[in-house]
Amino acid sequence: MGAASPNRGDRRPAWVVRVHAWLVPPLPPELEEPFARESAESNRLRILVVAPFVLLGHIIHVAIYRTSAAERASLLPQVAEWRDAVAVMHMATLALALPLLLLILRYGRGRAGRVLAPAMTLLYLLHGAAAAGVDQLSVTVTGVAPFIAYCLFMAAFVTLTPRVAALLYGLAAAAFFVALATMQPSPSVRLALMSNGGSIVVVSLVLSWLFYGARRRDFGQRATIERQRESLAALNTGLEKRVSEQVSEIVKRAEEVEQLNAQLRERVRARSSELSMALAKLAQDREIDGSLRHGVLLGDRFQVGSILGQGGMGVVYEGIDRTTSARVAIKVIQAGSSQQLAALRRFLREAKACATVAHPAIVRVLHVDVSDDGMFFQVQELIEGRPLRSEGRPWDAGVVARFGAVLCEGLAAAHDLGIVHRDVKPSNVLLTPAFPGLKLFDFGIAKLYEDGHALEEADGTHTGVILGTPAFMSPEQVEGMRAVTAASDVYAAGLVLFLLLTGKHPFDAERTLHGIVYSHLCVPAPDARSLLPSVPEALAELVSRCLEKDPVLRPSARELGRKLAALANERHVPPLETLTSIEPLNGAQKAEPATTIAAREVPAA
Repeated sequence: MGAASPNRGDRRPAWVVRVHAWLVPPLPPELEEPFARESAESNRLRILVVAPFVLLGHIIHVAIYRTSAAERASLLPQVAEWRDAVAVMHMATLALALPLLLLILRYGRGRAGRVLAPAMTLLYLLHGAAAAGVDQLSVTVTGVAPFIAYCLFMAAFVTLTPRVAALLYGLAAAAFFVALATMQPSPSVRLALMSNGGSIVVVSLVLSWLFYGARRRDFGQRATIERQRESLAALNTGLEKRVSEQVSEIVKRAEEVEQLNAQLRERVRARSSELSMALAKLAQDREIDGSLRHGVLLGDRFQVGSILGQGGMGVVYEGIDRTTSARVAIKVIQAGSSQQLAALRRFLREAKACATVAHPAIVRVLHVDVSDDGMFFQVQELIEGRPLRSEGRPWDAGVVARFGAVLCEGLAAAHDLGIVHRDVKPSNVLLTPAFPGLKLFDFGIAKLYEDGHALEEADGTHTGVILGTPAFMSPEQVEGMRAVTAASDVYAAGLVLFLLLTGKHPFDAERTLHGIVYSHLCVPAPDARSLLPSVPEALAELVSRCLEKDPVLRPSARELGRKLAALANERHVPPLETLTSIEPLNGAQKAEPATTIAAREVPAA
């Protein structure tokens, strides 16, 4: 006796349990009924497919083996008896199979179909046993081939549970033994045929069990796969729904933010216009106070913190926006005399220009106002980063291309809105560890333009007045021309790129203001490869195009940014924000500590 089953409620030996589990693979309880329905339907369809051929076979056998009186006279008595027995056997099977087939057609889909298929199986197993017995009456045929054929065919053809299969094959074996005992007169032949038939019954029974187990395992696997598919489909549906909801929410929030930004920019522009009327009053009566006390509130919203920078007519403070709790930079200006009005108006134009441009590479203006005691202040985003170096050994060419691509994207966004920066230089660029890797600030001398021509403002920059940093000014700026367009920013960007590529300014030999101005106007800029042959030809040609004296020959900021980005991608240069944290100057200088900045330079009188 084997060991007991580990299941406390099952008293069968362990080996019996294992054999049963092999013959009848376990299924979850909820799958037992679906498997039974599928097996019954499969049996029904198979029987209906082969039934016409089987019935036709019975009819043919009856037609062939049924003998007339005249035929019987010419046959041996034993042969005539055998032929009559074959005909009678097929007529009997046909008489039983026809109504059974009709019942299967009518009730095969219900629970009755689970009984009709085994009944049809038993009928043909008995038919095979009878055929084997009848063949014993023949003079020439004394084998049991019909019984073997029916046993093996039914084992593979019909799905039967192990218990039903054992019952049906047991009945078939009994009928087979009775048929042989009745119709085979020779004891030795009878014994030999019974042993053959018995072994075939056992083999067919095992084969039936194996097919049943295989179909049961297949059903279980298909059900598992279907459940997984449904679970995955449900998960995908839920995920798609969540993603759709989140995307909708993001789009909604983005629209709200865009509306708020548009309202904010409009308010800044409107407030800038209103503040223009207050400039005269600000210039009349007060001297600069020096500094604000720590913790003072401006506009009942912005709390003043420590000083970040100081200039000729104002101070930049770190602050807190009490509404959003965000850190900001507060730029405070107070005109103490009429001579400072021009710089104050520049400050006002900077607020107007920055409020118009919304690009991640440009410092955002958040608020412009006048405090209760007459101080003009501007609130900008606070940027953490380090200034762009303008000295030292050359940068890697790929890094310069990536830097220039980001810088030109910011300039293109300003140019699209009709704004020229007019003072692009290294000290107005801050490298940051956050996307997109740099911030361009100090639009203090920016001026709106339309159709490529600068618009003169009544209180603004006038024709013939040079504004900007001479080392990074375009020829048209040096001449004080009205037609200072976006091409001037491209020229300045080309100077910055030349400086980063070679480590030197293209007109570095000219140390005097007159010499620098003359070089911008009359001296062609050298090719970067003449100073550093390792500079890629395509990059050097782009820089040379930027430094053309004629503004028409220079590329647009957007075209330049696109081509620089392509060059950087060809060299597999990562995003700029990742490069700014690892000092891209080939180790020429030690990295500076991060500095906090938001328009570090305060306009002076």
